[in-house]
Amino acid sequence: MGVNPIVILGSVLYFAVIFYIGWYSRKASMDSSDFYVAGRKVGPIVNGSALAATYFSPASFLGLPAFIFILGYPFWWALVGIIGGMPIATLLTAAPLRKYAPTSFTDYYADRYDTKWLRLVAGIPTLIGGLAYVILSIVGTALFLLAILKIPFNVSVILASVVIFAYIYFGGMVATTISTAFQGVAMTVAALLAAGYVIFNFGGLNGLTDAVLANNGNFFNMPYVSETASHPIMATWTGVVGFFFVWHFGFSAMPYTVVRFFTTQDIKSARRSVFWAVAIGGAMYCGLVIIGTGARVLIETLHPLMQTEGITDAMGVLKHMKTAYGVAGASVTDYSMIAAVEGLKSPFLLSVLAAGGLAIAMATAAGWTMVLNVLLGRDLVGKVFGSRWPENKPVQATRVMTILIVFVSMCFAFNPPALVLDISGAAFIVILCSVGPPLILGIWWTRSTTTAAIANILVMTILSTGSWMYAQYKLGSYHWFFLSDPANKISTPHQFYWVFVGFIFFIVVSLMTKPCKEEVIQKYSLDIRPEQ
Repeated sequence: MGVNPIVILGSVLYFAVIFYIGWYSRKASMDSSDFYVAGRKVGPIVNGSALAATYFSPASFLGLPAFIFILGYPFWWALVGIIGGMPIATLLTAAPLRKYAPTSFTDYYADRYDTKWLRLVAGIPTLIGGLAYVILSIVGTALFLLAILKIPFNVSVILASVVIFAYIYFGGMVATTISTAFQGVAMTVAALLAAGYVIFNFGGLNGLTDAVLANNGNFFNMPYVSETASHPIMATWTGVVGFFFVWHFGFSAMPYTVVRFFTTQDIKSARRSVFWAVAIGGAMYCGLVIIGTGARVLIETLHPLMQTEGITDAMGVLKHMKTAYGVAGASVTDYSMIAAVEGLKSPFLLSVLAAGGLAIAMATAAGWTMVLNVLLGRDLVGKVFGSRWPENKPVQATRVMTILIVFVSMCFAFNPPALVLDISGAAFIVILCSVGPPLILGIWWTRSTTTAAIANILVMTILSTGSWMYAQYKLGSYHWFFLSDPANKISTPHQFYWVFVGFIFFIVVSLMTKPCKEEVIQKYSLDIRPEQ
């Protein structure tokens, strides 16, 4: 398997478009409003496409087909959850936050709970989740660069980091939003085109179903429907529903989607952005389900390495890639979708898929990096610790933070701790159970208190992060309940129950502590709610 010039050409064209956007928009990023929130002038279609590309990330484009490859078809329920959860954001956060019109994610916490120190407290889980997402995005970009250039994984990680850094550095939120909107379209086209190739290869959906069942008779089994589940983690409804729940509510509180609401022209645009995100993301997910379903069969029947290296199954192909290119950690399994498309032996298709994969990986990295450099520079250095540097030189400050964020993430990406979807799930849970309740209830419940916000963020960050790591160390998977008996493990994907615990904990502490000032509640809760 060597480098194909058609694949190289497709990738070069993609990068040419991305860097042209960054160069063209550089003059629009010379003041803080443009650099931070794109001047609040982004329309709903562009913003909706950018929302989809930023939110779905390599955890979707690579991770979800990889999980279908590993766990079996019941994992489609999680995909439905992601799409179904998006409209909830319109009701819970999109319109209120656009009406409030902050600059950064932590502005609301500082204003609603009337203390600058909540910028620091809310910044802790945001930083943890944000770095996790930049890491997985660099890993995703690196895997696609490996597929394109056939270079060692470590080299591709460095190259991915440089590429991601360059176009964020020069364009700020204007370039990030416009290029991410383009990337949203690219990823959807790539997923649908690849799915079409898969269906055609098997002579239709019925042919695909027959081939999958011939390869694995348990592939489509749902919990309790038959004696053997598709995978032990999917053997109970807590497994199926747990994955569904994690992504169903994530869109409402994740910082990299919330800040997209700040960039829209008005409240209507914020709501319409969600509609376009659902439309674009939904189309992409239809393609990803089909690719993930056919991945194992395609690899085992068509991949070139099955014929030249004496490999007997799909995991053997992936292990060969791990050895040949030095792919670190568990991330080689994320290569399964790329390997399936390689089996179709179409350089044109692989070039389109690579462009789409690079698009979604770079979009997520850019979105999260912008969140984090504003958090570290403007919010913490400036607002909390009183330095005037971010205020006097906002673009310089955020660019310095961009260098720091990308470098730290690159160091972790050389040996990622888990599959990209596992890293994504951990980030989701940490953020949803810690900063989610103070955000959502802060808007819709006047009794929310400062003490509850601080306590919830700190306690839930520690509990969710600790249980996630302990489950892997003790039970071998992030998806078993961390206190399970090893002989009788309970499936709780990503330790999702902490989201429920977080909301209950926040409510109980709020009822026991002093409420915020009436004028603060009026301005940052009642006044920002949509008019009835």
